[in-house]
Amino acid sequence: MRREMATLCALALTIGGVAACGQESKPAVKELEVPGDDVTLNVRIAGDADAPAVLVALHGGPGNSSDYMVSLEQLAGTHLAVVTYDQRGTGRSSKPSDGYSMPRYIADVEAVRQALGAEDVHLLGHSWGGVLALRYAAAYPERVRSIILMGSAVITPEAVEAAQESKAQRILALQEQGIIPPTIQSLADLLPAYFSDPHFVMPSELQDMYFNPVVERKTWEALRDYDFSAELDTLDQPILILWGEDDPFGMAYVEAARRALSGARVEVVLLDGCGHYWHECPDPFFEHVRAFLEMAAAQ
Repeated sequence: MRREMATLCALALTIGGVAACGQESKPAVKELEVPGDDVTLNVRIAGDADAPAVLVALHGGPGNSSDYMVSLEQLAGTHLAVVTYDQRGTGRSSKPSDGYSMPRYIADVEAVRQALGAEDVHLLGHSWGGVLALRYAAAYPERVRSIILMGSAVITPEAVEAAQESKAQRILALQEQGIIPPTIQSLADLLPAYFSDPHFVMPSELQDMYFNPVVERKTWEALRDYDFSAELDTLDQPILILWGEDDPFGMAYVEAARRALSGARVEVVLLDGCGHYWHECPDPFFEHVRAFLEMAAAQ
């Protein structure tokens, strides 16, 4: 029995399940500054920085900071470090001197990986962060062990048009109900559209979410031809796509991903009663993430 328990604990620690083994569930956290070619990135590491596995979480936006991803740190443990960082121009990272092109964003991810000393990493991308995760994996496939996408997938012109129309209809309906004001002045005004329940009581990390509209505008201006689906047919990593059934963007992005990721091992999970953020459905979200990381660690 003792040997079986030790085996279960080792497995739990691999995917951050420290509490299951009677250990302290809150991981140690430290921050560091990582220099890039034209920016300094503020990086936060939860768990053992020298852990054999590293999960790098890429936040949404573009223009948000990583603060709203703090709940992901519960995945950290002796065998898994969870790393977040503020992307260029957001949060505690500096403003770039050379813009917001995709090659620069990709170089930032690589700078973080090198600073961690990790040979390869697991990636978790939320919303825009998933686009960045896939682009990084296409550029550095040997550095990526697995990919988790939440509320994100492949963007193509057709998918973007359908997704934006779906979101616009959701916003209009909530404006007619008086839940969203007729004149939108901030991200906070819009957030009810991103949840399955527009009256969802958001945790503080969402209520106080940082957003820089200048970064958003400059990033999309720099992207221009953003259809990169042709780059993804060579990816063969395991990929988990988690998608809220009530995500305001509809299913267009998921369908584009199914087509583009033909060579990868893709699992798509629809989260019931969930919108764009996992904070609304934390239990099934973390259950699927842990199971996926356990599977990826065993390969």
